[in-house]
Amino acid sequence: MGSGAVLSDRDASIVVALSVLLAATYAVGFVDRARPAGSDRRKVRVDPVGTAVVSPGRVLRWLGTLTVVWAGLMAFSAGFSWLGFPLIALYLQVLPLRLAIPAVAVGTAVVVAARDVQAGALEAPQVAGPVMGALVSTLLVLGYQALHRECQARLSLIEELVATRDALAASQREAGRLAERQRLAREIHDTVAQGLSSVIMLLRATDAALPPDASLARERTAAAAEVATANLAECRRFLHELNPLPLVETPLPEALRRLVDRSAEGGPSSAFHLHGEPYPLGAECDVALLRLTQEALANVRGHAHATTCVVSLCYLDDRVTLDVFDDGKGFDPELPRQDSGGGFGLHGMRQRIAELGGVLTVESTIGEGTAVAASVPMPNGGTS
Repeated sequence: MGSGAVLSDRDASIVVALSVLLAATYAVGFVDRARPAGSDRRKVRVDPVGTAVVSPGRVLRWLGTLTVVWAGLMAFSAGFSWLGFPLIALYLQVLPLRLAIPAVAVGTAVVVAARDVQAGALEAPQVAGPVMGALVSTLLVLGYQALHRECQARLSLIEELVATRDALAASQREAGRLAERQRLAREIHDTVAQGLSSVIMLLRATDAALPPDASLARERTAAAAEVATANLAECRRFLHELNPLPLVETPLPEALRRLVDRSAEGGPSSAFHLHGEPYPLGAECDVALLRLTQEALANVRGHAHATTCVVSLCYLDDRVTLDVFDDGKGFDPELPRQDSGGGFGLHGMRQRIAELGGVLTVESTIGEGTAVAASVPMPNGGTS
């Protein structure tokens, strides 16, 4: 039936019904394709241009229905041939290229056949027009897909560059912070610590030079020397916190091994175990784990009355864990305690690990020993 022929009421009703069916079918497929990719992973995938589409079986049924309904409309009027170009774009967008090209060829053949029926004879313009239109549509869609892939590649590259820039900036900030800590430690050592040492020496020399009957002066000199000695010890402890020598000289696993070996001298039998391949954690994390081990071992020596102590350092893919176990008398972890050196004990341990985004757990039972376990995530970049 030609495009210019007048449709009967029955044929017009069929055309209207097919048009509504075509619109409804397209709408259903459009909703499926617009569905977020995470809404149903069993049925949804992502097409080459980043749009969520349904599974291949449903895609074929959807496009097949659209094509059949469109072919039915073409049977009534060749004027519906213009719908072939949006269909060609759909074929190329949601089908693999090996299926899209034959589908485009079939759609073009339907348009040519409809024009042949309309004209009554097949002529070159009736073939060249649909073929050229299909070719242009194909090139446009393929060009758009290539452009989209290039944009996606550029976006991925930009994201990688931004992440690299952020990691580099964080590394530079960390390096600057550590350099400032070392500079501060040197300044304090060369000024305050040396000054306190000189004061102590002068006070001792003054005490030795006092006459035997200068008891009051001797008492005050001794008190001043005691205060200066205490402040010098605190200053040295602060310097040790700023720049721990064991980590300057050796990596963390070896520093912990030496610490455990020293703890075994005159204390419970101690052993160190390393699991996994060591990787850089950053200076702050290394210091925290070293301090935690020192604190735990000091508690074992001062309070646990243990015969055996085991320290385990484990490097996992995304975090590092440190475990200190002893078979001593145990205690109630809920009760506040101080370490043997007057530190903050378990509270200080938890605070230090929490600052790194980690978790510290303590399990202890009276008479059954104690287990201290720390888990710290691997820092971004993992640089020291």
